[in-house]
Amino acid sequence: KIVRLTSLFLHNNRFYYDGKIYRFIKGGPSNSGLIETLSNIYVNRMEKFLIDQSSMKQNEFYGRYHNQIFFTWNQSLDELQQILKSMTSEYHHLNFDIHFGKKLNYLDLYLENHDGILYSRVHHQENQQPYTLPYISNGNSITKHSHWLRSSLVRAIRYCTSVEDFNHERIYLEMTYLANGYSIDFIDKHIQHFLTFFDAKSLQQLPLDQHVYKKIRHRLFNFMREQRQYKEKKQESFKKNRRFHLSYIYDNVGPKGRFNKKLREILSKHIQLQNTTFENNKLQLDITTKSQHSLISLLSGQRPSHPILNLK
Repeated sequence: KIVRLTSLFLHNNRFYYDGKIYRFIKGGPSNSGLIETLSNIYVNRMEKFLIDQSSMKQNEFYGRYHNQIFFTWNQSLDELQQILKSMTSEYHHLNFDIHFGKKLNYLDLYLENHDGILYSRVHHQENQQPYTLPYISNGNSITKHSHWLRSSLVRAIRYCTSVEDFNHERIYLEMTYLANGYSIDFIDKHIQHFLTFFDAKSLQQLPLDQHVYKKIRHRLFNFMREQRQYKEKKQESFKKNRRFHLSYIYDNVGPKGRFNKKLREILSKHIQLQNTTFENNKLQLDITTKSQHSLISLLSGQRPSHPILNLK
């Protein structure tokens, strides 16, 4: 049934543009969850082939985001070219754009081999407008920009192996918020909170100390490891059938409150485990919004007016 449903979706995937209806004859929309899942399944086979053909299992870095792959290599160039040749022959129907060297830009990360030592920092793509904040289509923009500043500072420490590069990125973030109308007090408050949380106040003192910065990075990586462990424990609770993930449509307080009340009534009425009430079963619910409307969704016609689309 899954194969038949997937085939039905792929052969009937249409979109509306400029007064006409088109059908995908190859591929599909990149923002479709099913298309992304199918792509990951296919690329996973290619990844396994690439890893099995090489020695990347031994002390090498490997990463992939959608259709972009990077990995480190410490063997001979001839061996690498032979592996890449085998991969392109095995998957000859795909187009490959292959580059190799001692440095590269990968998404928002710059990587370089400094005489056998890994060097990295944040990379700002030249084709993107500098000093811009992410667009907030709904919700409180101040709150979400506050969270984004914290995430950007975490990213800066993760990416920047040099304390000087981290300091430059911190200044860049401050200028970004100033350019978008935020006050110095707002910026300083959130940066101070971040530095205090990770005991990193020394990063604002001159001269900058690389040795101290390494300790701070180590502290942050430990924190992230703990967060991952917490997430894994949370997933385990889902598997025990005592925790459920549910969603509601609207992202504001009113509908969420009504949703919680109605949900509690339904569960109390229909769920009976070992002749006990819902309250005594200690079931845990994770409730989130069903979908966050992106800028693409807001600017595109989700249901355009067309005679064919209006047929019943």
